[in-house]
Parts: sequence; structure tokens; C-alpha cells
Amino acid sequence: MSNPDSTQVHLPKTLPYPLKVLKVHVNEGDEITKYTPIITYKYYDFETIPISKQDEEQTDESERKLIKVENVGTFDSSVNGKISKINVSVNDEIIDHIQPIMDIMEPCTHPIQYGGLCAVCGKPIDEGEGEDKRAPITMAHNTTNLKVSSKEAEKIERSSTDRLLKEEKLSLVVDLDQTVIHVTVDPTVAEWMSDPTNPNYEAIKDVRSFILEEPAIVPFGYKGPIPPSIKRWYYVKLRPGLQEFLFKMSKKYEMHIYTMATRQYAKSIAKIIDPDGVYFGERILSRDESGSLLQKSLRRLFPVDTSMVVVIDDRGDVWNWSPNLIKVVPYDFFLGIGDINSSFLPRQQMLLGPSKRRKSVNILEEQLNHEDEISNEEINDIEKPIENPSTSLVSKTDASTETSEETTETIIDPNVFISENSLSPVDRLIELNEGEDNSTLLAVQENERTSALEQQEHDRPLARLQENLDKIIEEEEEGAAILDDEPVKETKLIESNNTGYIKHVTENKEPHNLLYDDDKELTYLGLSLIRIHNEFYFEVENANKKENKELMPDVKDIMSEMKSLVFKGCVFLLSGVLPLGTKLKNADIVIWAKSFGATFVKDYNTSVTHVICKNGGTFKVRLAKSVDKNVKVVNPDWLFACMSLWDRISEEAYEIKVDSLLSKAQVDDFLQFHGSDTLLVNAKALNWGEIDEEMKEFMGSDYDDDDDDDDDDDDFDVDEEKEKEDHPIENDLEDANDTKHTLEDIDGELSSNKRQKMHIESERNNDVETGYNTNNESDDEFERDLLEHLADLE
Repeated sequence: MSNPDSTQVHLPKTLPYPLKVLKVHVNEGDEITKYTPIITYKYYDFETIPISKQDEEQTDESERKLIKVENVGTFDSSVNGKISKINVSVNDEIIDHIQPIMDIMEPCTHPIQYGGLCAVCGKPIDEGEGEDKRAPITMAHNTTNLKVSSKEAEKIERSSTDRLLKEEKLSLVVDLDQTVIHVTVDPTVAEWMSDPTNPNYEAIKDVRSFILEEPAIVPFGYKGPIPPSIKRWYYVKLRPGLQEFLFKMSKKYEMHIYTMATRQYAKSIAKIIDPDGVYFGERILSRDESGSLLQKSLRRLFPVDTSMVVVIDDRGDVWNWSPNLIKVVPYDFFLGIGDINSSFLPRQQMLLGPSKRRKSVNILEEQLNHEDEISNEEINDIEKPIENPSTSLVSKTDASTETSEETTETIIDPNVFISENSLSPVDRLIELNEGEDNSTLLAVQENERTSALEQQEHDRPLARLQENLDKIIEEEEEGAAILDDEPVKETKLIESNNTGYIKHVTENKEPHNLLYDDDKELTYLGLSLIRIHNEFYFEVENANKKENKELMPDVKDIMSEMKSLVFKGCVFLLSGVLPLGTKLKNADIVIWAKSFGATFVKDYNTSVTHVICKNGGTFKVRLAKSVDKNVKVVNPDWLFACMSLWDRISEEAYEIKVDSLLSKAQVDDFLQFHGSDTLLVNAKALNWGEIDEEMKEFMGSDYDDDDDDDDDDDDFDVDEEKEKEDHPIENDLEDANDTKHTLEDIDGELSSNKRQKMHIESERNNDVETGYNTNNESDDEFERDLLEHLADLE
């Protein structure tokens, strides 16, 4: 039996196994030094038969005969010490590198190394000799120079685990940007903060700021004099409820900061959110110590055991959608700014979170997203390499499904997926396999970020958006005044027969502030984290009672089980939600919702329970509702609300009005030429007479079996709309659920492993106009062509 304190010596992986031991040069008890021969072995290989030079020129290499050749090699010790056990004998066959050939008691195993020196014995470690690989693990937050061995890492984590179990805590890894804060460098913020008359003053008067001295942009490979550094102001908005969140979580979790921003940026933010260091202390990990320029990994902090670790981050892709992750809805206070450190990472997809509740701001945000999509498509068309004929074109068959012709993919490692039509230089370097430790990638990332921040400082996007918002509100007020022909006195719903827009005319004029803060994500997140903590320690208690360590829980299993119940049995169909060319399986919203138990399909079939869309006039929506009146047609905000609360809430406040249904002839035509076999069989079994009667009841006088007149459907379900208007649904979670959804109450109530049911109701805002005239058309070329074809039937 091997001594646990001894070092096991293994042969290299690269040797031509199997090997046969010819001689053992040492004996048990011998003191040996590094490079002392240990064993001599033989192995067999195949070589080509030697031939004359003339024959070599005339003979193809693949046609030459091979002969079996015996070779002999010697393996030398890679360590110093005393041999405690020899595990091989003469004539033994060694089939792989896994089998240890001997155990050696070393004077020092160099389990902890710092900056090339052993922290135990002080001996210099020659990295070229590979001895540093015996301490390959980096665990310290603030440096990559400190490395430990696997055994030492296990000891450290075991000690940390025992301490956390004694304190009844878990570990919580916290991202910064758009998770707990939102940051901009737009100097407009400073101007608004100093002007109490500005409509945004109330929202930003608590914004914090700091200044950093950062390097200027230099071209890659530049060898001239170093340009002077740049002093840049950052403006930080804390996510609502952050201090209460940190206080509550510090009692249940030991918290770590993990950000892909620079260390000086991370420490500046930490001084704002945790000035006394009581929540995070020195547990701050930045991109400077991460060990990766592209991804985050729990193994960087917890290399042995992640069973007690929970992560909160607004991005799932950088974690490769780890089962330890709770993806949060991104905090988007400074409209249009996004993550100022996003240039360090691959480009992120659109549709990061729910739409804004205020109508005018929602219109402005939709316009921004539309401009970004157009800009990205134009850049992709211009920059797509012509000389690469193997690159497949993106099919625009369906805006919400996988494309029929896939884009070229480049896989750098299992954690990174990048498509051929990426925009940023960072993405391009990744595609060229210029990844991770590459100095070119590091320089490009830094320059791209600096350039983006300089542009933000110069362009002042917030000031421009405020001007656009003022124009939108003025146009809305003018339109409302023209439609009413009198001063606004009461709340009304006015729908235009030409555009399908829904006008909300209210007694009070809409405020002109661009920035406002009604985010409640940290409240919901706190509830989920407390539930996870209580579930974990409920199972710990059971394991202790049974005195069975194998029953000790894993937080990943607990989270997966709790999340899978949210959308269990739900089958989702997306329509007009994803940008054209987005592959369904790679879309963030799809991966995110699947972790909560959802199933997605790319085409409609009768198993669909929900159609997720922003526009009730797409063909998929109309087809689904025509075949199954019980299918739910909801805004994506419903998904975000459910995933924030970890509970399936009522769809009522998020349902979207379907503009018009299809006739039996239209559905039959679609099924015949475009439907799947399953859908066709199911459709044949439908009782169309009964369905037609239900359609008449559903649509009122606007529905006709022989003539589906879309123009007559605009007054659909007015009574229902009026009833909902007379009984508005509040969006405040605390009001909707009395006092049971506060962190204080939930802390004492969730002591069992039963799921705490939560319900949220929000203001009905899904019929708000988007700023684009859809005219009830579908949102991709396929649907428009199909509707033209179906129109011939009428």
C-alpha cells in the first residue's frame, strides 16, 4: 500500500506503450537524485524497409513495406528523495502512464509555489523542467503567481467546506456589471446630477462616481514613445435594494466578486458597494487574475469541489451555462449603454431582458434595438469574406427558428461558441484561434474597450436619447389630442384601423425623464437564494441524522430540481423574437428557459402550449390560435418574470391580442404544403364545425367561415379589454403578495424543503405600440410570402 505522503512517479504519456521492463536500476530504500536512471525498457515500432535512392524516388511512401523494430529506452527520476516502494519488476509489461512505477519520499514536494520559489523550502523551481506542474492550481483571488498542488487544494477546500458547514453558509460568486450595478462614462450624467430641474435628476441623484487613470489607445505592434495615460470618470448606479441584498446574503453566503473587468476597476466598484470590506473583503477576482481572457470558471476559485457554490451573473455564455449559475435579468438603468466591459468578451445576443413598462421609453428602446440589428446586418454583409466559398449563407426562412443552412462555426474549446459572422475584433481573433493567453487578443480587447468608451464620452448617447424621447412624447400627445379633439380627461384605449396601434391616453401627461428606476430583480433573486440555502441545509440535516456522508447535497442538484418545475410541461414556439439567422439551440433565451424545464419547437405543432412573441399578427401566432384556441400567446416579458421568480405565474397580464384567425381553407392549405405529418394527422382529426362555432364566439361578428376579413377584426374583444382597463393589475410584487415576498419574512418561513409559491401580476402593457408599422404582417420573409400565397385563397 502506498504511503499517502510519498510521491508517485509515473512514466510520461507520450511513450509508445506497451513497454516491457528490461532492468530496474534502483532498490527500495535507495536515496536518489533527480535524473538518476530508474528503469530501462523496450518497445516495438514499425519502420519502412530501407531502399536505394533511385527506388525511393520512384516508390510511393504508402506502398513501402514496414518491418517491426525493437527499440530500447531509459527513464530517469524527475524528483529527489528516498525510494519507499518499487511497483514494477523485470519483464513486467506497462500498458499506459496511469500505473505508478515507484513511490519516493521527497524532502519537500513543493506543494505551494510563489513566483518560481517553493513557499515551503524556498528552493527555486525551474519551470522549464516541468516541476511547476506539481503545483498547477491557482486559488488566490488577487494573484496568479501563487500555485498549489492538488493535494494542497483539497486540504484548503476541505477546511473551507468544514468552516462553511459549521457556519451554515454557502459560497456566492457575484458578477458586477449589469448584475448588481450599471456604469457609464457619458458626461451627460454629471450635468444632469448638478441640475435639480432636469427631469432625470431624481433618478440619478444617488449615482456614485470615481476616476481611473488608464492607458491610451496605441496600434498593435506600436514601438514608439508611450502616450500619456487618460483620466476617465465613471458613473455608477447601484441596483435597487443592493445594500439590503448584500446584508441579507452575507448571513447565508460567503461572497466573492468575479468580474472580467480590470482589477483597478473592480476594486473601485468594491469600495462603493462595500466600503468597509465586510461583505467581500479581499475576495475579488478580476480579469487580471482570471487566467482566461474569454471565459469564467469556478475551477479558478474552487478547483476541487463546487457543491456549495452559487453564481449570479447577467451572462450565461461566459460560464458555459454552468449548473451553478443563476442568470439574472441584466440591469439596464442607463438606456442604450449596455456593459461597458463587454468588449473583453465575445459579442452577446440581443433580447437581454424585459421591455420597459413606460410606453415612450419602450418605443425608444425598440427603435434602438431595430437600429442595432440593421447596423449589424449591414456590417456583416460588408465584412463577410468573399474568398471563403465554404461559408454558408444564413437562411432567412424564419426569424424565430434554426436556419435551414447553418453558419460556419469555430470551436476554440468546449466553453466558447462563435459564429462566422461575428462583428468585433475580439470575436475574429477567437475565430482565428488567437485565444486565451494570446498577447494580440489582450491588446485588441483593451484597445476596443478604450475606443468604445472614448466614443461614448464624445457622442453623449444619453443626451441624444433624451432628445428623441422628448420628440416621441410630444408626437404621442399631439396624436392623442387630434384623436380626442378635446383635452385629455380620462383613461382610454384607442385603436387605429390602419396601423393596429393601441393608443393609451391618460389623464396625466407622461413624464419626460429618460432614466427611472423600478427594478426589483435583487428582491426576487434574494428569495431564490434563500430558498436554495434552506433546501441545502435541510438535506445536510438529513444526511447528518443518518450519519451518511454520501447523502451530503450538491447545490447544483438542488438548483436544477427547483428550476425544472417552473416550465415543466410547457412547449414554447418563438415568433419574431430572435434576430434573423439565430440558431434556436444557441439562443440565450432558449438555453435559459430550458434550464427551467421548458421545451422549444421551431415549427408549430399541436403540442405547443405557448407562443412567445411581441406581435399578434405573425403567421405562427395566427396559425397556433386558429388550431388551438387554448394556446397562450404571450409577450417575452412573461418568460423573464417567471425566470426571475423561479415560478410559473399567470399569463393573463402578458397575453397579446391575436389580430385575426385563419379560416379552415387557409389552415388546410398550410398543412398540405408546409405542415408536418404529425400536425396534418392531428388537424384532420379536428372538428372544424365545432371550431368554427368557437371561432364565431371568440371573434364575434368579425369571423366568417367563407371570408376571413382581417380588416374587420380590429374591435376584437372590446368588452374584455374594457374590463381589464377598469381593473388594472399592479406590477408591484410586494403589493400583489402582501408581505410574504420580503426578504425579512421569507427568511424565517422557508425552513422546509417545500417550494415557496410566489405569484406576480404586472401592468398590462403588451399592446403598447412598438414604433413600427407592421400592418398585421409577419416579421420574416417566409411568413410574408406565405400570407401572400394564402391571400389567393380568399
